[in-house]
Amino acid sequence: MRRATLSAAAITILFALTAAAPAFAAYGSMALDDDTGRYGASWNEETQKKADEAALKGCNSAGCKIVFRVLPRRCGALATGEKGTSGKVAWGGKNNAATRDAAKLAALENCQKHSSGKCEVRENECNR
Repeated sequence: MRRATLSAAAITILFALTAAAPAFAAYGSMALDDDTGRYGASWNEETQKKADEAALKGCNSAGCKIVFRVLPRRCGALATGEKGTSGKVAWGGKNNAATRDAAKLAALENCQKHSSGKCEVRENECNR
């Protein structure tokens, strides 16, 4: 009886330790050069730093900067339009939306606030 109790306790402890292990986190980033309109995105990266680096590498321009980050299990979108009155590329983004559609709609709405022309979604995805 005592052996069965000890075995059950060991299994319970093992299960608790395994369940408490951190799950794989998936981060994303959006980078943009608002002088040229070049952009880069990353999804499902192991760390936020890796996500930032991948987005900047994808943007591939000296003027690229991270414009927003996307958390695990969240969605993001980037929309760009014609250059605004500032001479910069108009853009709008949405990070940490619950769905791809919500991110896309918010990105288009945000972009349209800064552009007199048509905005188009350039990136739209969700992290794991």
